[in-house]
Amino acid sequence: MALAACTVAALALASDAGAAGPRDDTAWLQARLDAGGSVFLPELPSGQCYATRGLWVSRDDTSISSDGACIVALGLGPARIETADGRPVRANAVFLLDHSSIYAPPPVRVAISGLRIIVPAAKRMAGISVLGHETTLSHLTIGGSPTTDVAIGSGAQGSGGMTARIAVTDCRLSGGRRDVISAFGAVGLRVEGNTLSGARGPRGGRPAAGLHLRAADRGQPTLDVRVAQNRIVDNAGPGVFVELDLKDGPPVLASGIEISGNQILRNARTAPATRRGGIVLAGGQNDGDGQIVLTDNVVRRNRGPGILERKLRLRVNAARNDLRGNSGGAVKGERVTPEPAPSGKEPGVPQATAAGAVRDDTAWLQARLDARGGTIFLPKLPNGECYATRGLWVSNDDTTIASDGGCIVSLGPGEVRLRSTDGDPIASTGVFFVNRSRKSKPAPVRVTIDNLRIIVPDGQTMVGVAVFGHQITLRRLDIGGSPKDDVSIGGRANGNGYAGGVSVLDSTLSGASRNAISAYGVIGLRIEGDTIRGVRDSPPGQPAAGIDVEPDDRGQPTLDVRILRNTIEDNAGPGILLELDSNSGPAVIATAIEISGNTIVRNSRKSTPPKRAGIVIAGGQDGGGGTLILRDNAIRENGGPGILATRLKLSVQTSGNDLGGNEGGPSTGLEVAPRRQEATYPR
Repeated sequence: MALAACTVAALALASDAGAAGPRDDTAWLQARLDAGGSVFLPELPSGQCYATRGLWVSRDDTSISSDGACIVALGLGPARIETADGRPVRANAVFLLDHSSIYAPPPVRVAISGLRIIVPAAKRMAGISVLGHETTLSHLTIGGSPTTDVAIGSGAQGSGGMTARIAVTDCRLSGGRRDVISAFGAVGLRVEGNTLSGARGPRGGRPAAGLHLRAADRGQPTLDVRVAQNRIVDNAGPGVFVELDLKDGPPVLASGIEISGNQILRNARTAPATRRGGIVLAGGQNDGDGQIVLTDNVVRRNRGPGILERKLRLRVNAARNDLRGNSGGAVKGERVTPEPAPSGKEPGVPQATAAGAVRDDTAWLQARLDARGGTIFLPKLPNGECYATRGLWVSNDDTTIASDGGCIVSLGPGEVRLRSTDGDPIASTGVFFVNRSRKSKPAPVRVTIDNLRIIVPDGQTMVGVAVFGHQITLRRLDIGGSPKDDVSIGGRANGNGYAGGVSVLDSTLSGASRNAISAYGVIGLRIEGDTIRGVRDSPPGQPAAGIDVEPDDRGQPTLDVRILRNTIEDNAGPGILLELDSNSGPAVIATAIEISGNTIVRNSRKSTPPKRAGIVIAGGQDGGGGTLILRDNAIRENGGPGILATRLKLSVQTSGNDLGGNEGGPSTGLEVAPRRQEATYPR
């Protein structure tokens, strides 16, 4: 009641101000949105509309609702943040869902419903722009001539992250001059029950699609997208445009796309030949294994074919589609068979070391890595000698660094080639630092490092291997000495905010001061068959885990992570730590995690790490929809309980785990099924 009274008072003040001139509700609306919570906009009398400049929606758990009121755009709103190169960012949508400070995360759990939004052509604004996560748009009408009715995510070549768990349902969206809905980096997108019509793009210009699914950079993911029961009609461009053929190469992750039960009629009126069809499918996941389902769609009377395939790299499961009456026939186009990665063994040529000199192989190794991809073979040196190098940048695609068991010793960090978003210089702080070397380049893909021994002397704060690329395989490595982490995996400065398709296999990792494996922002991580031991907790108070899966912020994903058949023993902290609640809140995406068949013994042997157990599970996916499988693990003789769960937000399936002999008992915070029985928790 107090909230309603405040809203009515604000409306009265706005009406009084409007009597002296054109209506402008920007100030009080922005103040109300900055306060957060629920904002209700009642329908105004006599068909009158609210009027506002672009509004920032930056607070979590904000709800904007109405009983059918209309709101008209007056132009761009204020600038609150700047781009990395110092350009001000203004509110270029009636509602711009983004953080207002670079020190705050983008907003989550925002809902907008029941409004009619009108954007005059002269204002050059979007209806709604979504740059946060967990957003629901429902029962909206957006029209006029917005640049895009609903713009989801953003990206440019060399930079593009995910936008997660967005739903657009039961809306009437029309008139977009670029597209009706445009979605970059969609993960968990739902577009259901809408009418998408009248995209206006000029002949041969903007795509002007009803729905435009896209990636700007090959590392930007498109996963788990459902487009269902929509009416997509009379757009100048294609009804649905899945644009996954990129200048910097095919996407690393593009799969789980469903287009079903839609009416896609009379589209592509002025589209050029490359975009002329009811549904246009272009490109796809780089290994050709991405999946798209097309079922029960009525795709008729479109210019061009019902379905146009352009250099398609997706596996298509199509059934029961009505493709009659399209001017170009039912289906037309071409598919691409992915080419195998380059191979071939190229011997390395280590320089001779003069008597008494300190060996340094940095120059020739870095020059070779920079020149091209392919295989660099480092033969085992005689008399137990090791290669020696400062941190090396590995930035070219399709690079293999292999050996017959040779060793390489760290000499300290290498050169600075990147800067963080806040301007800090980034040197190569891993013996192998797998990342792009320039901001304009994409993160490297298909890199393998195989059968090497990597030694980091004490006092260097170096990582054995730092992985910030995609589809990276570390195999048969022996990493030791005193690295900060044996292996660090994540999205630091790679332009995508995550690392995808990384595997750590059949390796021995030891001696780390912080964690043997640190993983933050991962999709498709596989850790299998490794021996992980002797994490030291130096200085005291580190996580000191064998494996630490821990997003730095809630927007970093933890998706499809498999930790299988490893021996994790004698570490100062937990054998496995899943710390899924970040300082900015629960993870937006944390699901499809499996920990199976591992031997996790004699961990948490020191009292100084903050959490002690064989396995620690803290937090989970926001809203509790994530899943974790714990199966057939031997978790014994650890300090603390075998399994410690705190603030649990995951559905956990347990079976076949041996939890005997742990200092704190079998488990705390999680009811675990007895061995050889199965249960699902929470109930």
